[in-house]
Amino acid sequence: MVQAALHTFAYEISRAYARAEREGLGQEQLEYRIKQLLYSYVDGTYPAEDGTDINSLYLQYLIYVNPSFDARNPLQKRAFNIWRAEYIRRVVDVIYDSKFPILREEYDDRWGLTLYSRLVFTVYLSSGESQIKPFIADIGARTFLVNQRGVRFQPSGTFNYYPYQSDRPEGEVLDGKTYYRVFFPNRQRDDKTPIVRRDDDYLELQIENLGDVPLRTLRWDLPLAYPEMPARRLPTEAEVAERKAAERAERKARAEAARKK
Repeated sequence: MVQAALHTFAYEISRAYARAEREGLGQEQLEYRIKQLLYSYVDGTYPAEDGTDINSLYLQYLIYVNPSFDARNPLQKRAFNIWRAEYIRRVVDVIYDSKFPILREEYDDRWGLTLYSRLVFTVYLSSGESQIKPFIADIGARTFLVNQRGVRFQPSGTFNYYPYQSDRPEGEVLDGKTYYRVFFPNRQRDDKTPIVRRDDDYLELQIENLGDVPLRTLRWDLPLAYPEMPARRLPTEAEVAERKAAERAERKARAEAARKK
């Protein structure tokens, strides 16, 4: 069995919101988690050859803000960290723009299909009851993004065809369940033309020679749609603390009443 998730920014926002709601977290904790997601991308290492190294905030700062930046200088490093934190704050402010609900049933032009300018996929593999144990150590090299025009693109990363070493599947062969991640910068060789355009009707992920299947194709019809969800914020930290205090007081009162009996 093969399944895959396309991790757009809207997907990650929705997933973070759902997890926070399940765990009983407040709005500030949710925003902290979203900031950590953003930091993982703005601080990421990107290959220069695919043209997305500019997505590193460090390089943007070096090119556009302070070309003589010295990370060993404590004062300069502090100035960079302040600039970087302000960048993240502004992105989060856009997410919570009061003119738009945080959870939308459909993508709009502000979110698009990408997560920090990349098409990000997590691919889940399961051998199920099959006795076949296909070789998967190089499966990243056999995974392709195919746009509506039929052009195929290989994934890009710092570890062979994976974003990082931790993103490759575990084991040399598929025996049970595993997963891997692949990134595709949404730009072609000219660094301008997107691989998947806003007016495209679909995109595909293809995997070659997995087990006894020559080609597996996973398809996403565009525009992507989510189930409609109410636009609301999580409770504030103060409201969460007040609720927990009330729950503790109620438990204490019940325990005291039980002892008196």
